[in-house]
Amino acid sequence: MRKINFSSLNQNLASLIKPCKVFVFSSVLVMGSSFQQPLSDEEIYQKKIQQAQGSNMHEYTLNIAKGFLNRPYKAYTLESKDEEKLVVNLKEFDCSTFVESCVAMGLTYRKNDTSFDKFQYYLKRLRYYNKGQIKGYESRIHYFSDWIYTHNQDGLLEDITHSLGGIPLKKDINFISTNWDKNPNAGNTALQEKISKVENKISNQDFYYIPKAKIRSIEDKLLNGDIIGITTNIDGLDITHEGFAIRLQDKRVYLIHASSEFKRVMVSDKPLAEYMAPKKTQTGIMVARFKIE
Repeated sequence: MRKINFSSLNQNLASLIKPCKVFVFSSVLVMGSSFQQPLSDEEIYQKKIQQAQGSNMHEYTLNIAKGFLNRPYKAYTLESKDEEKLVVNLKEFDCSTFVESCVAMGLTYRKNDTSFDKFQYYLKRLRYYNKGQIKGYESRIHYFSDWIYTHNQDGLLEDITHSLGGIPLKKDINFISTNWDKNPNAGNTALQEKISKVENKISNQDFYYIPKAKIRSIEDKLLNGDIIGITTNIDGLDITHEGFAIRLQDKRVYLIHASSEFKRVMVSDKPLAEYMAPKKTQTGIMVARFKIE
């Protein structure tokens, strides 16, 4: 899903991907008579940053991700007919906003500036082209493959898929434009055309993926905190899901992710290779890693 970034539209393929339900936070009853107000996103951010530890950005980011375990899943948090603006939501996630939010928090470690403003700066830079310039819906990076490509170019991340033994992935990317009737902007044909042009550009870029049958053989090369995008055979789409690699006590690599199936942030119940094996629409993985300055 994210970066598809456009993870929400994947929910429309109900026969292939289980739909999610929206969770709503309720206030917590205190002493039977008064209510504790939910924390703001900035308060949640400050709490997670204060709790986070790690000797490098990978550990730091993964520990932040673990700090969000059991947060509820919510789709469509970025999709609106309103004017495009930065959405910050640390209360609930889809798979792409979970990854994006944790990566943005992790990037504050790089410059040792963990202010909420710096987090928002990195979140905007991760989510939009031209180092975070918001200029309409088309300025958002909607596809995970393009997300890796863009931030491999600008120095935030490194696409290590090829170096891990990945093979070429050639595919026409057009899922958004060909499902435009399901988009909040349906009816805006000019915008649809702009998105189609972006998709054509993505389709002509060089991408690699590691087939799922080979994941076990490269597992020892994955690091805690590596960003995993799960590729798909669904027409027009690059990935259907994403999360972080996490190595558990059995030394195997699992996936920490916002699950639409279980409706919460969680660690997969099986190692990544076994988790993906029975899923017919999942074909392999793309892997991104923090680029250390």
